[in-house]
Amino acid sequence: MNPYLTSYIRLRSSPPDLTYKVSVWVFSLQGAGQGLSMFVGGYISRRIGPRWTALLGGWFMSAGVVLTYFTVTHSIYAILVTYGLMFGLGIGIAYAPPLACAMKWMPERKGLVNGLVLAGFGGGSFIFDQVQTAYLNPNNLSPHVEDPDDPSSKYFDDDEILDKVPTCFLLLGGTYAAIQLIGALMIVDPPEKLQADPEEVAPLAQKPEGSQNDDLDIQEDSRDERFAPKVAQVRPRSLSPGQMLKTREFYMLWFMFFMNGNAVLFISTLWKAFGQTKIEDDHFLALVGAFSAVLNAVGRPFWGWLADRFSFKVSLMGLCTSMIFFIMTLFAVPDEADAGVGSKVMFFIWVCGIFGSFCGNFSLFPTATAKTFGPDYVAVNYGLVFTSGLVSSITGGIITSALMSALGWFGMFSLVSSMTAVSGIIAFLFNAKNAEGRDV
Repeated sequence: MNPYLTSYIRLRSSPPDLTYKVSVWVFSLQGAGQGLSMFVGGYISRRIGPRWTALLGGWFMSAGVVLTYFTVTHSIYAILVTYGLMFGLGIGIAYAPPLACAMKWMPERKGLVNGLVLAGFGGGSFIFDQVQTAYLNPNNLSPHVEDPDDPSSKYFDDDEILDKVPTCFLLLGGTYAAIQLIGALMIVDPPEKLQADPEEVAPLAQKPEGSQNDDLDIQEDSRDERFAPKVAQVRPRSLSPGQMLKTREFYMLWFMFFMNGNAVLFISTLWKAFGQTKIEDDHFLALVGAFSAVLNAVGRPFWGWLADRFSFKVSLMGLCTSMIFFIMTLFAVPDEADAGVGSKVMFFIWVCGIFGSFCGNFSLFPTATAKTFGPDYVAVNYGLVFTSGLVSSITGGIITSALMSALGWFGMFSLVSSMTAVSGIIAFLFNAKNAEGRDV
């Protein structure tokens, strides 16, 4: 949507000199809103249940999309509120409760079930990329307006495209709301007898007395030693949010998610703008977006299964390695004028590879949160881990708007890859163990 939205603002709204590196703030605010509200959604879910929490968040997000019909004609600043902040806040509220609910149905396959649920979240763009392009640009027109200050970026100026941008938000918002209602009605917690978790005690809740986590106060009071054996049997199986915040593992998860989040934001918002510098075929780029969404969806259960089969540590290290490879070599895609169909083939494979790699973050981190800190507060705890998205959305927007012109595409690819490398190093040092002494 970014190329169409930015092009519309330049000619029909304000400011007229808007560029992709500035409009990326709309999508940065989506991530910031999601990070800000996700733990709130966890608390709301504990009061009204996952079904109504998901519907509340979903319809708040859809309301933001519908309101963009009005704000898009005003200015980028109004769009930041409706299509940026409202969109993100709604997603954040609705995001974690369905995951916590699904893990209750399949507690022994947390990674896989998280991936399956989030496959729908990641795969939605497979449909809606096609809907947007078919509605806005049915004749496959290419952008050809260059910015004098940034010749590598191209914008649309065709009336037949720009005239339909506002109404596109009405179409999307109404469709989102209808689908969200159907999905929310299907969310229900399982019967109590199905909720038994094989990992009865979170790894950090089973540390022996005298370990580094004694200050969490998760052991029961054993003032009378005669009752000590019984007390050990009833200690809580999960860390509360306050207890989790006192652990080293929380901050390691938070920082890994933050570093990878910068790369995810940059690539997911600007891959098409980069593709337009190499390939002049908007329908092909929409096709790339659709298939990359398929990889984004299919990859999530794959990475979740990998975490169940091996460990979070091994899976995240593999994910980081894959992300670095595809991002650093994406710049090698040749111009279509020089390589013909070869340019399209390489761009298609590489973008799908990137999306198939970074999607794993969204199934690995909720799985690691549940396995490390226990299942009882997972919606709130993961919301706190996901506050890293709030910070990475802001830093990612700053980095892109401030450094894009100076570093260029290859410099930006190198920068976000180095952040992913740091995340991989931290993953190597992550040492939470389950009851059997294996990495979570």
